[in-house]
Amino acid sequence: MHPLRLVGVGSFAILTVVAAPAGAATKTTYRDSTTQSETAAIKRVRWTSNVAVSYANGSWTFKSDGLPASNFVATNYAVPSNPLAVSASGARINSSASVLTDQNYDYTLPITPEYSKTTAITNQGPIGVLLDGAALYNPYEANHSTVATADNFVATVNGVSASFLDDCDGHPGPGGQYHYHGLPTCLVAYATGSTERVASVTSTSGATTAAVNEDNAAAKKPVILGFAFDGYGVYDNVAMNGSTIPVSALDACNGIFSPVSGYSHGVYHYVLENVKGARSSIGCYHGVVSSAYTRALEDDLSGHSSTNDVALVSKIPATAQSLAANTNEDDLLVEMLRLSPQTHDC
Repeated sequence: MHPLRLVGVGSFAILTVVAAPAGAATKTTYRDSTTQSETAAIKRVRWTSNVAVSYANGSWTFKSDGLPASNFVATNYAVPSNPLAVSASGARINSSASVLTDQNYDYTLPITPEYSKTTAITNQGPIGVLLDGAALYNPYEANHSTVATADNFVATVNGVSASFLDDCDGHPGPGGQYHYHGLPTCLVAYATGSTERVASVTSTSGATTAAVNEDNAAAKKPVILGFAFDGYGVYDNVAMNGSTIPVSALDACNGIFSPVSGYSHGVYHYVLENVKGARSSIGCYHGVVSSAYTRALEDDLSGHSSTNDVALVSKIPATAQSLAANTNEDDLLVEMLRLSPQTHDC
């Protein structure tokens, strides 16, 4: 008699029936597959040269300058005059060369993530790291009423046109931090063996964008792009059978339990969707995540009715932002919180 293994890809448990000696009862065990090590996934990522990965004591460390190579960023970006009211009105055009700065990322993540039945809303600022050394953000820009991919716009100033987000769903933020709000098709192209030059102007029409192009892959398989701060892998929206994974197949956090390369029996992971809406990126963590990455600035500013005193910035303890060496963002973030303290938790 051969062992029988049944994999429930729509659930979080794998039922394993183990063959027993003749005359003995069959032993059935359950394994929570969401505790599976991510070592194989980490090694499968095609990290760019500005990323250094190391392992120690059940964790792994990601270090990067946060600056993607020039082919992963556009030449120019449209910057709204008010970060809480994203629109072309009054927008200016910045060149990426003039605003992008080193970020000195140094993040330590668990090799074996711990799945949680409860979820935590993804914090403001970085929520994960991607293969080109840049950060992943949640879908929102400044507050939950502004969705970066849905509210993308094109502005033209002095004959130069640029969009808020480039056609790789990324842009520079305050403090010169380049980050993504959705599926970076340029990184998928790189990971599957081709190159793609990011455009300064992208389409802003329609509810969704085209399916990601994987024509240059040896076979259409899920492509791992990086990791969220709870340790789970972040992938594109392609299933092992080559089909596109729809938003409807994902949980509320944009996660799914299904097979990916290296995990034939399935593993929990996040999916970035190529849509213009709030499901473009990870909206919540389904894994246990360090409070250092989730503690929002609201907690540190509670009780302050005014944030005009710039000295207050120096009193803010370490958060995901300051751990990422983005201290230049603090004054803007503080002002944004002052203007919208109840909604700014993205």
